[in-house]
Amino acid sequence: MKTRVRQFGALGQEDRLRIFRLLVRAGPEGKCVDEIKRRLKIPGSTLSHHLDTLERSGLLAARRSGRFIYYAIDWPETANLIRFLTEDCCAEMHKSIRPRTGATAAQNAEDS
Repeated sequence: MKTRVRQFGALGQEDRLRIFRLLVRAGPEGKCVDEIKRRLKIPGSTLSHHLDTLERSGLLAARRSGRFIYYAIDWPETANLIRFLTEDCCAEMHKSIRPRTGATAAQNAEDS
């Protein structure tokens, strides 16, 4: 529960939510810090603070490539947050929703 509270706190700020949404659209490769700064027009020191907060929450992962740092969504952890949000109100619906990971019909049947 503490992890989820930290994640909600991280997303509960306008610029951090904008960063998260940009990185969702960027896909698994993510974006380098300079591009995030340019696209969202967030000053460097402020952006650094926001990226650090999102990374500490577990929703982002950073990787270095040469002199650049790239940030991307931590998809498994984001999926866990979504599952947490919907598990009580939509428990029955989870049984009918199938992941888009290319799972076969046989794998989906085993999950039911």
